Amino acid sequence: MENSWIEEFYKETDADKRLELLENNSTDMDGDSAGSSTVFRQRLWTARYGKRKPKNDAFVGCLMELKYISEGGSVDIGGQKKKQAVEIISKLCLFDADKRSAEEQEILLYELKNAFLKFIEVSRGGRGFTSIAFGMGQLSDEGVAKKIADQISSIAFDAPHMLHMDKEFAILQSAALAAFRQEYPNREHFLRK
Repeated sequence: MENSWIEEFYKETDADKRLELLENNSTDMDGDSAGSSTVFRQRLWTARYGKRKPKNDAFVGCLMELKYISEGGSVDIGGQKKKQAVEIISKLCLFDADKRSAEEQEILLYELKNAFLKFIEVSRGGRGFTSIAFGMGQLSDEGVAKKIADQISSIAFDAPHMLHMDKEFAILQSAALAAFRQEYPNREHFLRK
């Protein structure tokens, strides 16, 4: 990544702050309109949060849909899970991602990584997620890491494997690995790849 604002943009998980960073940096040094990479970031922004002030994070919603697909078992009566996965691919801008330029693939990877970071942040912050039984105790850091690894494995690896769609979800899988490695270094062995 070429600019410090871009690094900050992808580290930030608060949607309003990300929007502010994107708007403040949508022109280059000469005052010309934004380059193609910033235009692509803006398209991803719209796909993820909508056209107005961010309310819902569609990308994190897609991650949850993939989790439900993988937890629902491998039986796909009428191809409903496959249809749902194709919709998710479209929502996540993964359709024909391998045919995009290397720069756009990298931008998409970082945006999806940011969605996984948001997912991890929300999961860790949930009291029910970190409690052992009926809120009577808290999981250790190692226990939380294993639980998050299990969820990320379900989302990024189990669902695509089950649907035979690893190629379509390749960038999502790379983003999941990058986010997990960032948050839990040296614990990649918890993931089911």
